[in-house]
Amino acid sequence: MSNPAFIVDGFTEKLVIGSLCPGKPVSRTDLNGKSVTIEAIANKVASLIRLFNNRHYPIIIIIDREQREESCSDLCAELGNKLIKLGLNDQDIRICFADRMFENWIIADWNVFETEKEKPDSTDGLRGSSEIKKILGSYHKTTEGVELFLKCDLEKVYSCSESFRNFVDSIPDINCNKLKFAK
Repeated sequence: MSNPAFIVDGFTEKLVIGSLCPGKPVSRTDLNGKSVTIEAIANKVASLIRLFNNRHYPIIIIIDREQREESCSDLCAELGNKLIKLGLNDQDIRICFADRMFENWIIADWNVFETEKEKPDSTDGLRGSSEIKKILGSYHKTTEGVELFLKCDLEKVYSCSESFRNFVDSIPDINCNKLKFAK
């Protein structure tokens, strides 16, 4: 039986994952932005994993791609390799990158905005928070971001966002009822 824990970028992601998968520990790296190296993220994630003291498995890591040029799959591989080099090769670690940021998962369900503005053809890869600001006029990540995400039709997000689909598909054995939907 699994006993998962999550490691995420920041407070908004922590609140959302805590709502999607209640009762599961969610730790924050508090490292995000285009200047943060994958090595710095790996070092922080490794220290958080060690604090779990082998009590949680799998460990699901959700990081924003931000402005990095590498693809999400390349970043997953790079972070995974760095964690192995840091001695974490005995852990069930699942790594996901939101493309470009967590807000891209929100804009994947354009209907949540109830706007006449036309939805972009593809929402992964855009600057998600900028798109939300264009629609709403302003945007507060930790309040409006959480509210908007929790209003999203997650089946719609799954069908429109490859990075969200990769996240959901990486945890089929985790009991997060809000993520159990027809795919």
